[in-house]
Amino acid sequence: MTTIAFTFSTNDFEFVVLTGTKTNPTLHSKGKILLPANHDIPQTVAWFETELELLLNSIQPNKVSYRLTVMKVTNNYVSNVFYGQAILNLLCYKKNIQISHTSPASITANKFNQPKGTNLSVYIESLLGKQSPPWDKGIKDTALISLLNL
Repeated sequence: MTTIAFTFSTNDFEFVVLTGTKTNPTLHSKGKILLPANHDIPQTVAWFETELELLLNSIQPNKVSYRLTVMKVTNNYVSNVFYGQAILNLLCYKKNIQISHTSPASITANKFNQPKGTNLSVYIESLLGKQSPPWDKGIKDTALISLLNL
């Protein structure tokens, strides 16, 4: 089983690819890709299509998920986050890849059979080991989304 999870922001998107099982995951790859500067909306959408299709074609995941948040919705947020998520959904539909979204509030310790109050950043690092950058809270949260789908 191979899963990939994405977190889109107004400046970049992060992804984490895991293989294996929930109890024995292996980090396949991870990354942070900066959004292009000075692109208009149609150029940005085309860029998302190219970048996301390259990732999906090279990884060939069984499942895809992305972090879904609705906050401070501005024009920039819509074009750099929601449009990226829309293109990802479209590509998965065309490639017949199962896709879902995960809200940050649903990433809880009990989903990983851990006691309430477990620090999930520490938990994911205990499973995958300390990684080279990017390996901050944001990408660890993305790894947890990928783990949920194994």
